[in-house]
Amino acid sequence: MPSHRLVTALREVFARPDDAVPMGGASVPAVPAEAEAPDSWRSHTAYDGPYPRFAVRYPRDWSVLGPGDPLHLQPPDDFDVAVTITTAPVGVSGPMGMLDAFETLAEARGLVFDRRAVLLDRWGEDGWAGSWAWTEREGGAVRSWWILLLGHDQHLVYAMANGSVESLFEVMPTIRSVFGSLRLPPSDRLAPEQFPLALCQLLNDRRSDGDVPWSLEGQMLVSGGLVIQLGDLYRGYLLHGDLEETAAALDLRQHPDPQDQYGGRDWRDLEGRLRVVLRRAEAVQELDIVCVPQGHGVVACPVLDSSDRMTFIPRVEADRWGVTPLDLLTRAIARLDSSGQPELEEIYDESDERLLGFRLAAGDGYDSGRLLGPRLQKWLTAALGGRPIIAMPAAGYVLILRDEGVWRQRLAETAAQGFGRRPRPLSGDLWTWSDAGLVPLMP
Repeated sequence: MPSHRLVTALREVFARPDDAVPMGGASVPAVPAEAEAPDSWRSHTAYDGPYPRFAVRYPRDWSVLGPGDPLHLQPPDDFDVAVTITTAPVGVSGPMGMLDAFETLAEARGLVFDRRAVLLDRWGEDGWAGSWAWTEREGGAVRSWWILLLGHDQHLVYAMANGSVESLFEVMPTIRSVFGSLRLPPSDRLAPEQFPLALCQLLNDRRSDGDVPWSLEGQMLVSGGLVIQLGDLYRGYLLHGDLEETAAALDLRQHPDPQDQYGGRDWRDLEGRLRVVLRRAEAVQELDIVCVPQGHGVVACPVLDSSDRMTFIPRVEADRWGVTPLDLLTRAIARLDSSGQPELEEIYDESDERLLGFRLAAGDGYDSGRLLGPRLQKWLTAALGGRPIIAMPAAGYVLILRDEGVWRQRLAETAAQGFGRRPRPLSGDLWTWSDAGLVPLMP
């Protein structure tokens, strides 16, 4: 939402009455607990293009008066209560950022603001919430306001309820349930306002010396004669959830021919540059590159390594070389496996300081691909005294532990919770090694 829209909304919603008095800290409602609303309630998700600003549930007998953002809700007619939910593209950095947001709101309303009156709490894994309230006197009537602010690095959500003191008190339990059902997208999923600049900066960080710098021109991303519409890129980014994958796709468009990039040499001259990574199948399905399925939506992708990037290999190049995807993958695995043992971070049981396993931490982008190498598999199996179990919620976050009951459960939780929340999401399942190589672990 543009800033002028927020200012206008605040002025319209918070037209100052004759008298407005902030409520004391003891009168401010506590931040509601996050909870699932009843299944019978209606649901609403407010979008900005393909980006979900917030999701909320509300009773079926409440009226919807707004278009979506702002969303205006009203209980049945016998209650003098109105609820408004709206957003602002302003990130919140911790509790102090939340207090700053409240102070900005109070200034727009013309209220004297006391930071000590705001009640703060965490919201979800990566957000903050704050609660504040005040009463207004217009003529002989008294009206109460409750403001709940939710926010993280990407944006703020304003959840506001106001009404007569009696009606608001009576409906408050339901309003708390409505506000408790509010859900924000993950803070690591860039909002539309943040995406263009973040992508442009990443592309320029990755570019080679001879590449024309990327720049933003309106709704387009430009590098020399290459012009890309940001709208399509953003939809792809939300689908895959990874800025690196979006940049990699643009690398293919900027460098469509690895033969040109490496001086027109035969593929055998490039064999020393072969490496391998694991990726989600849907993250690379539109790239038309060489990849080999591994199961559970994961594919292995041979790549060509250089000093400043890894380059996926287009199928058309493999066809021209006359090399099958499986042959390229086999050679890429062997090359990566022979490059030496990667850096491993040891993981110990805190109760008895027993070695439980390792985290792959080479930091070169190839940790996931190393799981395919027989040399590393053999070493880790011997070091842990048996077949390990593997979690790879993201390509850059790989854990290998002993297969023990309680730790299998904890590792499964780590895989499920980390999948989709980290850059380059990979798998929410557990994996292991068998005679066939890396395979999903069957329950």
